[in-house]
Amino acid sequence: MIEEIIALKERGLTLKEIANELDLSVGKIQYRLRKERMIEEKRSVQKQVYRISREIPTAYELDRIVALPQNPYSIYAYWDIQSTTQHMISHQFTKPWTELMKKLRVYDVSDLQFNGHNSHRFFDILLPEMTNNWFIRNLEENRTYIVDVGVGSEHCDFFTIVRSNPIETPRCGPSQGRHDEPVKRWQSGELASPEWNEHFSTYSVYRLLK
Repeated sequence: MIEEIIALKERGLTLKEIANELDLSVGKIQYRLRKERMIEEKRSVQKQVYRISREIPTAYELDRIVALPQNPYSIYAYWDIQSTTQHMISHQFTKPWTELMKKLRVYDVSDLQFNGHNSHRFFDILLPEMTNNWFIRNLEENRTYIVDVGVGSEHCDFFTIVRSNPIETPRCGPSQGRHDEPVKRWQSGELASPEWNEHFSTYSVYRLLK
């Protein structure tokens, strides 16, 4: 029915003439046209949403890495490296970006003011090409980690490109944390100043109540 109404309307007939032609009231003709217009508007919105969703970029042209705790033994990290940064590093190593060896370097910086060289320990993860996220597993509970994305070559064991925020893995249960005992001694008055203060990471903020 709506196809006939639209065809007659495109021929230039008035609503009254269309109503007479189809043996309907003008009100019914108006109702059918309004309904069709609402359907078309809905289709238009759906097309716009689909078009927007397809335009979401795969990268945001930022140099950054974000680390998030998943459980006491693993961290999820994702990162972006600008194309200009990739070009600069390729120029520095005189090798195409796709041929450079990409790595994650994971540092244990628990209770340290990390300066890039004084971690308790670290290990490397070799990354497949075109990778921008990774699950880092087999970590320890209640420890603080920092993750670097970098490249290696025959001239350089590891060159850091971006460094993550410090991230602390949660405890497995109600066992004591690293700072629990020193905090209790300070709160009870055994110590004039908190002995753990000098070990706090400068990347983190701790709010303590005495």
